[in-house]
Parts: sequence; C-alpha cells; structure tokens
Amino acid sequence: MKLVSRKFLTGSTLFMSFIILSGCASMKYGDKSTEDNLKQFQSVPGKVSLYVCRENALFVAAGVRSEVIVDNDPIGTLKPNTFAHVVLDPGKHDVFLKNDGVAFNSGHISIEPKADDVAFLWVGMTGHGFGALTIDYFDDTQNAKNCVTAAKYSVKAE
Repeated sequence: MKLVSRKFLTGSTLFMSFIILSGCASMKYGDKSTEDNLKQFQSVPGKVSLYVCRENALFVAAGVRSEVIVDNDPIGTLKPNTFAHVVLDPGKHDVFLKNDGVAFNSGHISIEPKADDVAFLWVGMTGHGFGALTIDYFDDTQNAKNCVTAAKYSVKAE
C-alpha cells in the first residue's frame, strides 16, 4: 500500500511540475536606458502611452507570471515588481492577462484613452493577496507612478 501511494505521489508531483513548467511565459527585460526614459512618464503626442504594472505579491502568487496582451498582441510578461509599456492609438483597446502556472486565465479590461494620455493599469491579487490575479485601474496616479518607478521593465519575448 505504501508503495502505491509513493508511486502516485511521485507521478502526481512530476505531472504537476510538467504542467506548471510547460505553461511558463518567457521573461525578457528591456534595456536600462529605455526603462529610465519610460520612468519619466512623458506623453507621446497624438498617441497613448500605456503602462501595465504588477505590484509586489505574497508568496502564493509570486511565482505566477502574466503575459500582458493588448488588442491580441503580447507586450510583455509580468511577475511581481515588473511593468510593460506600449504606445497605442487613441480609442478603445482590450487588455488581457494570460497567466501561467494556473488552470485559468484572469483579468480583462477595456480602456478608451485619449490622445496624449499617459494611462496606467494595475496587475495584482484581489482580496489582499488571497484572491484572483487580475487587472484593473490604479486608485490614483501617484500609486501608479510609484509602482512603475519601483519596477523593472519587461518587453515582449521574441
């Protein structure tokens, strides 16, 4: 009986490890010069400058990476304390998170920024770290800038 349980546990552990590793999104960081420029939060004339920042996470969510997809185009992969950035045309855009290491994807938001806007979206855990990993607006612009300033720049992995 112990032998069967041991085999099951070993097989289950290997299977879960395979599932988690096979879904991992690739991380690639942008260059430091671009990161420093982005942290100036300058608007782009006639365009929208969109920042998506993931705040720090508790142990449970720290290992989950989220690929940020804007209008069906990946812009970067986020883990805690990282941000992605994209320049967009003004108008309606769909932003979606594709999470690895979990059985489902979460987080979708539609935004409609205007020309010359500098827009920010928050990625984090609801329920004070015990809920779902999702995307939303920051409570205020200063919190958004603080998140980006403390974070590392992530770009689309090729």
